[in-house]
Amino acid sequence: MQLKRPARRQHAYILASGLTLSVITCFGFIQNNVFGAGPSDTNNGGGLFVGYPPDGGKVPASSSFFIGAVPPGSGLSVNGKEARVNVRGFYAHVIPLQTGPNRFTLQMLDKSGGPTVPPRPIGAPKIMTVNRELPPPSVSPDELKILTDSISPKVNRGVMPGELVEFSLRATPGANVSMQLGGRAVQFLPSVVVKQKVQNLKAARRAKAPVKKSAASATTTKSSVALTAVDDQVNFGMDAAYGKVYQRLPAARGDRYVGFVKIGPLDQLEKVAPTFTVEKGGKTVTATSPYKVTVLKQPFIVQTSKDNTIARVGPGAGRITPLSRGVRLLVDGWYGDELRTVYAANKHVYIDKNELTTSGITFDPNAPGNAGPLPTSTVRTINTQKDRYGDVLLMPLTQRLPYQVEQSIKPNKLTLKIFGATQDTDWVSPAETDADELKKSKNLDVIDGISFRQVQDGIFEVTAQFEGDRQWGYKVDYEGSTLRLHVKKAPPISNDGSLAGLKICVDPGHGGTENGSKGCDGTREAKVNLDISLKFKQALERAGAKVIMTRTTEEETVSLNDRVSIAEKADADLLISVHNNALPDGRDPWKEHGTSTYWYHPQSTELARNLKDSVINAVDFPDIGCRFQNLALCRPTAMPAVLVEVGFMIHPDEYAQLIEPRIQDRVADGLLKGVQKYLARK
Repeated sequence: MQLKRPARRQHAYILASGLTLSVITCFGFIQNNVFGAGPSDTNNGGGLFVGYPPDGGKVPASSSFFIGAVPPGSGLSVNGKEARVNVRGFYAHVIPLQTGPNRFTLQMLDKSGGPTVPPRPIGAPKIMTVNRELPPPSVSPDELKILTDSISPKVNRGVMPGELVEFSLRATPGANVSMQLGGRAVQFLPSVVVKQKVQNLKAARRAKAPVKKSAASATTTKSSVALTAVDDQVNFGMDAAYGKVYQRLPAARGDRYVGFVKIGPLDQLEKVAPTFTVEKGGKTVTATSPYKVTVLKQPFIVQTSKDNTIARVGPGAGRITPLSRGVRLLVDGWYGDELRTVYAANKHVYIDKNELTTSGITFDPNAPGNAGPLPTSTVRTINTQKDRYGDVLLMPLTQRLPYQVEQSIKPNKLTLKIFGATQDTDWVSPAETDADELKKSKNLDVIDGISFRQVQDGIFEVTAQFEGDRQWGYKVDYEGSTLRLHVKKAPPISNDGSLAGLKICVDPGHGGTENGSKGCDGTREAKVNLDISLKFKQALERAGAKVIMTRTTEEETVSLNDRVSIAEKADADLLISVHNNALPDGRDPWKEHGTSTYWYHPQSTELARNLKDSVINAVDFPDIGCRFQNLALCRPTAMPAVLVEVGFMIHPDEYAQLIEPRIQDRVADGLLKGVQKYLARK
């Protein structure tokens, strides 16, 4: 695994997409795998190898760390402070950073004299500079100015009457700032004033409140004052990385102005750019946004152009169930290249315009196409049948409507929501087939019960209940205009630990042009992942499983989508992706390390826990959890899918073990035992 430094959050979706990719791209380790070769080793450091950070590199956090290696038995000092080095010569050393350039002197040490003899410097020191990200300089109060590249939103917008649209920009502090949009004028406030006004209002309310005389009441009053001081703050500089929030930029600043406008029913805007005016001391300056606002006269119809169309709850934000090709959707706005589709009242979903068509052509926001019939249908019957995969629920509709699946293990069920559908259902039965097929369909393999209801106008809900507390996968698709929910039946499971009859897909993370993270000596994570995965493959095959590999060499570059497709096309019963971990800047490699697993759908949590526990039993790394995360190799629904982070490439002691063949054998055996433990519980 390799975590990406968080990009500057200009849009809310940058963080979301950054986290969706956090296990695949990042970190910036230099491309070395031997001592003394590469950009970090140009200062005559001799046998001193620095893997991270690169000389002159930029860091967004208040601290970073040096990762690298020296010859075994040697030591290292950083600015005169001795670093922690293990017996293999691998080191990690945290460094605090001031804003701007930070200069470090790395000196290799001779420690051959033993613990009673002070170490002595050997070789020339290595001089390195690490730059901490500087906040954007404030606009001078003496200069009348608008920073045009700060104008937000940085996308074209399509909106409907009644919407609130927020704008912001950076300009001269202490000025009067306003915006003109189609004849409407909006006054802006600096972000620090917004914060202060809210605090002043609450302080005034507290001052008017009756005084409580009891000690308990006094304590409560003090506590609430302290809490509101925190709650009142509108923090524009917050960011997050690897599950922790940190202050990347100032929370509020005097040169940042914010405001919003409510689109009225009479606003006639077609690709209109807002104009901003800054006035101070009798002088004014104006700037026009390069991004334009359009008010839609009415919604219009599009349809998805491919299977697995990505659907998001906000622009660039979290995903929900992907859609099949040909699903018809109502659109009532856009945010840049993402169209805002209407699933139901008060439920919008964003889809990239390149995955949608109108009237058989690619979507063009300047000519969105004709409306056509609304995406609605009644649901008159629910049929059931069996196929090679398992049980199938069939909902005949008059057209392809959007849908969303919600999975639960306790209680054990799948809920399918169909948007634009209305209940007129009075028949739930096996689908009409020939006599032999009908006989087989009467006793479904997996589904124990079916219920349905109209949740609200335009949302019809079908729930399939199952016995026990385990699910093996599901798929949703259309055949014509019939919506199908496929529920996977349990694979053959032996009582003696044999995996005969099971198909397991093993995915060695990264590979080819995707390095992943780098170890203390520069070894690519992709190589370590592959070494462990090949041993895991052999262990699974010895237990009788059929193993499908997404790659078998270091040279192969396999996309994330292709890895998932390999598992799905092989009808794999389990998908296990093998990785090793890293940390972003601002963290301590000596304190945060160990084994973890990741899942996305509830059906995968039990497998994830068993794999984590069994690997920890095998190698005794710290347990850092079994967690939800939005990862490509965890998102498939057709089978339980888990990503395993065996250990940390940047933790010197764990890394030294991860590259040892005998430890890799133990990891592979631990992964095998995790699979067997998962399957042993019926």
